[in-house]
Amino acid sequence: MLLKNFGPRVLGLVLFLAASSGVMQSRQNYDKRNVLNSPVDENAVVRFFYQPVGDYFHFPLVFRVVDQKDPRLNTAPMLIEGRTAYISLPELQQLMQGLAHSVLSWEESEKVEALGSFKKLDITDNMEITVVSSNGTARTTLNPKKICKTLKPLDSAFKTPRALWELQGFRLNYGCKVPGFDYQAYPDHY
Repeated sequence: MLLKNFGPRVLGLVLFLAASSGVMQSRQNYDKRNVLNSPVDENAVVRFFYQPVGDYFHFPLVFRVVDQKDPRLNTAPMLIEGRTAYISLPELQQLMQGLAHSVLSWEESEKVEALGSFKKLDITDNMEITVVSSNGTARTTLNPKKICKTLKPLDSAFKTPRALWELQGFRLNYGCKVPGFDYQAYPDHY
């Protein structure tokens, strides 16, 4: 009697372990394709854009990687893609990790797209976030009512003062509170 009940249990355990292994393998393969969870390299870039109805244009905010010794580090010139804050690779890795762990739903493609000119961006009712890396492109939209809550945790990704200042100023443009923000810290912003 004992052996009679033991056989189906062992078979069930073997089937469960085999199925679990398949799920784990499938999950590992998915993570390798996932743009936000893939290793971040110097080609990765993140762009935030939202244009509410109003009197002035809100330029996109872009984060790009440069070497620690590059003179562009801690600068944020206006380029064709938008206001471009140059940061270190570890900072972009932290930013991507923050985005990956947010509640945002991402559409991902293996196609590596160029950001292109901000003049060609579509104006929508939501903020658009685009991540481009060597592994592909990820896009999501963010309801404007959730901008403050969603973007505030990303502050912790930045050690570069200018990049942090740009992100905080970007949030201020949408009515977010940023205590102690110094509007005059970077006069070249305007």
